[in-house]
Amino acid sequence: MPVDDGAVVTSAATSNSLIGHEAAESTLLKAWNSSRFPHAWLISGPRGVGKATLAWKAARFVLSQSNSNEQAGGLFGDTPLEPDSLDTDPNSPIARRMASNGHSDFRLLTKREDKTVIQIEHTREIVDFAYMTPAEGGWKVILIDSVDDMNHNSANALLKALEEPPSKALFLLISHAPGRLLPTIRSRCRALKLARVPKNGIVSLLGDLRPTLSDEEKSVLAALGDGSPGRAIHFADQGAVDLYRALVELASNAHRLDMSLVMKMGDQLAKKGAEDAFAILSQMIDQALQRAIKAAAVGRPLDDILPGDGGVWARLVLPERISQWADARGDIMGFLDKAGAPAHLGRKHVLVNAFIRLEQAAQAR
Repeated sequence: MPVDDGAVVTSAATSNSLIGHEAAESTLLKAWNSSRFPHAWLISGPRGVGKATLAWKAARFVLSQSNSNEQAGGLFGDTPLEPDSLDTDPNSPIARRMASNGHSDFRLLTKREDKTVIQIEHTREIVDFAYMTPAEGGWKVILIDSVDDMNHNSANALLKALEEPPSKALFLLISHAPGRLLPTIRSRCRALKLARVPKNGIVSLLGDLRPTLSDEEKSVLAALGDGSPGRAIHFADQGAVDLYRALVELASNAHRLDMSLVMKMGDQLAKKGAEDAFAILSQMIDQALQRAIKAAAVGRPLDDILPGDGGVWARLVLPERISQWADARGDIMGFLDKAGAPAHLGRKHVLVNAFIRLEQAAQAR
C-alpha cells in the first residue's frame, strides 16, 4: 500500500507519531469541533515531512468519531464532549480495517505500481464511491496520495466532486508541489501546509523509532534529513551515515581523486538491491553542493554535519566560483539522474562520470 515517501510509509496508516505539526493538528480539530468541517483538505509540504501521517491520522479520527457519535452521547444521552485530540487507538478495529483497505467507508487512491500516473478510471471509481450512502452511517473518507500523480483527465474528474461535494464525504489530498495543481482544485480545498521539522524534533523521533542509533548518528541523520522525518528515517535504514562519511572523504581530496575509492563505491552501489543507497548518495551530493553554493553566496560558514565536513565543502566551493560550481552541480546531477533511465546506464558508470566532473570543477581554480 504506497503511502507518502521514505520509510514513514510503512507506519503512516497506523501511527499517531507526528512531530512538529501541532498547529496543523489544532486547525483540523478546531474545524471539526466548529461543526463546519470543510469537505476537502489539501495537505502540502516537502516530501517525508509527515503529510501522509497527518492525513491518515485525520482519516482515522473522522471515522472513529463517526462511529462513536452513533453510540449514546453522555450517561443520559446528552451531547458527547468535544474531542481534544486527533489521536485514536492505532490498534482499534477501525484503524486495522483502514490499514488493510477493509473499511467500507474509506478509500485510498494512489497510482498503481505499474503506472506513472493515477488513471482516470480509478479516479472515477473514487468519485462514485464518494456519492454513495455511508455504509456505517457516518462519514466517507477518500485519501489521495498524491494528487500530484493525477493526469489532466483524472484531475478534472476529481474537480467535479470537489465543486459539488457529496454530503458527509471528506477528501484528504496530499501534494508535494501544490503550485502545479489546477488552480480550481486548490481553490476548492482548505489548505494545510506543513513546514520542515526542526532538527531537534527529528532527533527525538529517531530516538523513539530507531533506539539503537548513537547520538552522533541521530544528529547526522537529522541534518541530512533537512527537515524531513521520513527522509531521516529512510536514510537511517539504508546506512546513510557511513555513506556520507565516504562521500566527505572523497570530497576532501576532490582536486585529485583516488579513483580506486570511487570504483569501489561504484561496485558497491551497482549491486542488486543497492538502488535506494545510490539514490540516497545522489541526494546527499546534491544537498552538499547546494548548501555550499548558498553559503558561499551569502558569505557565511557552513555548519558541520560530521566533524569538519563543513570546511571540506567550503574549501571546494569558493565565493568567486559560485557560477562555475552551479554549472558543475547541474552536470553532476545530470549524470546521476541517468542511472536506470531509458539509456540503461549502469550506476557505477554514471557515478564515475559524476566524480570526474567533481574533480574537474575542483581543479579549475
